[in-house]
Amino acid sequence: MFSSNYTNRLFGRTRGRSKKKINLNNYYEVLVKYKFQNFNEKSEYILDVGTGYGESSIFLAKQFPDKVVLSCEKYIDGNIILLKYVQKNNINNILLHNGNVHNIIEITNKEYFNLVWIFFPDPWPKNRHAKRRLITSEFLIKLHKILKENSEIYIATDSTIYVRFILNSIYKCKKYFNWVNQSEINLSIKDYFDIETKYYKKAINSQRKPSLFILRKL
Repeated sequence: MFSSNYTNRLFGRTRGRSKKKINLNNYYEVLVKYKFQNFNEKSEYILDVGTGYGESSIFLAKQFPDKVVLSCEKYIDGNIILLKYVQKNNINNILLHNGNVHNIIEITNKEYFNLVWIFFPDPWPKNRHAKRRLITSEFLIKLHKILKENSEIYIATDSTIYVRFILNSIYKCKKYFNWVNQSEINLSIKDYFDIETKYYKKAINSQRKPSLFILRKL
């Protein structure tokens, strides 16, 4: 179903550094029930990219119970935590894609998504790794094609290097999006959402202030 285009390959670890053993067979058995397969024409979707430990997907599922949250994450440890929470709390509006978000975009031939969240993508701060960064003007334009009219993209990062990179990407595709909160001095996540993911807390504990960018499709 999904292609493995080298240009859209995933970088980084799929498992945490913990030596704790997990039953991968059991993981994939549980995943089958919640794994994204195809779009349902009758459903409305939210795309949550790089969900880490699943806090953002859970938050979105509760905030928008009438929408299907498509959680896109390669990190197995985080997916296991998310799946356990989904099962325990009988959440029925989360589907999981345990791979590359580009796979989802490639099979999307309509404007399916009402909202896209990209919270704390890997900043790849070294110059030699800059091409690995997810947020580029090309990527934003791809998202534009699968967003419904007036739908929004929320991007959060605590990396000053990535902030500059994102700003440049936004400028390059300004004819596709309106930068909703451009004129606001404070771009803090907490000004909009009462959510604290693991990576948000990590940023705050390290005295780094996360920035939030809101783009609305033109």
